[in-house]
Amino acid sequence: MIVRSAALSLRLLRLGGSRAMTAASLVGIGIATGTALLAVALGAVHGWDAREDRVGWRTGDVTAGAGVPVALVRTSVDSAAGRVVHRVDVAAVAPGAPTPPGLPRIPPPGEVWFSPALAALARQLPPDQLAARFPAPAGMIDDAGLMGPDELVAVVGAAPADLPDAVPVSAFGAAPSDLLMIYRQLTYVAAALLVFPVASLLGASARLSAVRRAERLATMRLLGASTGQVTVAAVSEVAVIAVVAAVAGVVLQWTVAPALAAIELGGSAWFPGDLRPGPATVAGIVAGVAVLATLSALGGMREVVIGPLGVVRRQRPGSARLLRLLGLAGGVAVFAAANGARQVTPAALVGLVFGVGVLAMFGAVSLIGPLVVRLLGAGMARSARTPAALLAGRRLLDDPRGAFRPVAGLTMAVFVAGFLAPLTAAVPAAAYGDDTALRVVSSGPVADLEAAVRARLVERGIAADVVPADVNGQPGLAVAPTVPADRDVVRTALAPLADEPVLTERESDAEGGQLVADLRTGALVVLAGTFLIAATATGTTAAARVLDHRRTLRLSSLAGTPIRVLDAARRAETLRPLLVVGAIALAMGLLCASPFAAASGVLEPSGLAVLAATLAGGVGLVVAASAASRPLLRRVTTGVLRDDR
Repeated sequence: MIVRSAALSLRLLRLGGSRAMTAASLVGIGIATGTALLAVALGAVHGWDAREDRVGWRTGDVTAGAGVPVALVRTSVDSAAGRVVHRVDVAAVAPGAPTPPGLPRIPPPGEVWFSPALAALARQLPPDQLAARFPAPAGMIDDAGLMGPDELVAVVGAAPADLPDAVPVSAFGAAPSDLLMIYRQLTYVAAALLVFPVASLLGASARLSAVRRAERLATMRLLGASTGQVTVAAVSEVAVIAVVAAVAGVVLQWTVAPALAAIELGGSAWFPGDLRPGPATVAGIVAGVAVLATLSALGGMREVVIGPLGVVRRQRPGSARLLRLLGLAGGVAVFAAANGARQVTPAALVGLVFGVGVLAMFGAVSLIGPLVVRLLGAGMARSARTPAALLAGRRLLDDPRGAFRPVAGLTMAVFVAGFLAPLTAAVPAAAYGDDTALRVVSSGPVADLEAAVRARLVERGIAADVVPADVNGQPGLAVAPTVPADRDVVRTALAPLADEPVLTERESDAEGGQLVADLRTGALVVLAGTFLIAATATGTTAAARVLDHRRTLRLSSLAGTPIRVLDAARRAETLRPLLVVGAIALAMGLLCASPFAAASGVLEPSGLAVLAATLAGGVGLVVAASAASRPLLRRVTTGVLRDDR
């Protein structure tokens, strides 16, 4: 019986004509886009895990292992051609020690291994700008030991006595790195900012063409089909479309992974494979999307079972009760609790805990959205002075949940913008500190160091100003090349005289500067993702609402209502809810950002730029979606009135 009901549902879909196939395509596009973005978010988490497995032992501040030490490790940063070069000095302290990832052995003293990108840069630059700082490389580090394909890193072998300040490690596998942990926690929050809009898009997509589907199933119910048969029929159609679209979304994410891998985060681009979730995660994504879409479809079937006659007669009053305000209070309460728990949670879980609070706020916005639309529709209907405003108000009152779906994605985008705007204003500029003078320190007397530096510069024929300077609390020298282009030449010439890499103040804090730049990049990526969700949701739901209300639009046209009035009513029923619900979402986003930045930061230039771009983009999307669906509106209002085409 179940198989026959499912087969009948799919046959009705196949024989439903162009209207049914168009509606199914819209559902598939929405689900595929949402699935692809969900895979992108989970792929980013997978990417950080993969990096930690390969380079966690040498990233950030190296931590001592709990077991028997097998090697000493010291990390430092250098610079060449304006790019950060990571240097790892390693010395074996135990026989039979494990090998570092990407290397065949622990390099013996004096041996150096380059990453392919560093070897290519060394060949590209004159030797006195980079290659002269190292011995001739013994080989290349393979991908198993690299952060990404363009990472500049050199692993230098040393004797234990040459590394008095090195950290003893017991293994070269994944190690808890503070820097990678920060990036992972930020990724959790970014994923939370994307997950709810994606879930909202998936749910909205599953409800697309719900009117057509409900009418068809209600007819089956009136003809004698049981509740189980109607349920199976409803589930079958949506589940099949959802599974196919989810697989397509995963394939899409795998296809664009090479392009996503070009986005530099953490100091390097990515290997495309790092951003592709594993098989278990992919199976979970497809199954989760299918379940979510099925549950969303089932949610609209209750009235079919209870009152099929009312569905067939299109007597479906909208429902958005004041009880939804309890959801708003609950969301704020959960966020407050999560923010409080964040302050006492271990660092490795902070992002997850705060993400729960962000998801609760997302849920609150989604819950009160239809209620606000209903109240707005009542106001518009009472105060309407034009036919378009009256039509829009009545349509909002008739189906507030359906009217909210076209703007739900944009509302989520405004929420994300409200969260990120004050944060971007609070983040300091990526470039700070002096970037003109190279700083040189040595354990010997400064006078001897200055004499050696001056002699080396004269010997190489390099003009530079040399003055004593305080370098992080140590006496040292500041060397400013007369010709800025000679910076790498001076750096290479003075490297043998210094105890540490010769860097400017700004270059010495390369990781901090990189983190600041990555915060801005991550904010732009999240905003771009939410707007892609919004564009998909707005475009598909605008077309689907035309199809779902085809009969009403057609009858209105036959009654003498001009198409321009119907079109103006469609714009009004989208733009006005967007502005009102968007303002509420903006306030909720600012509240989410309040633990990290003052809401007044949104008035800073960078914050205003984010909000202005969001508002302009949102209004532009609504206008574009309305224009794109106008030919469809013209076709359904002037074509032959049939419900099966």
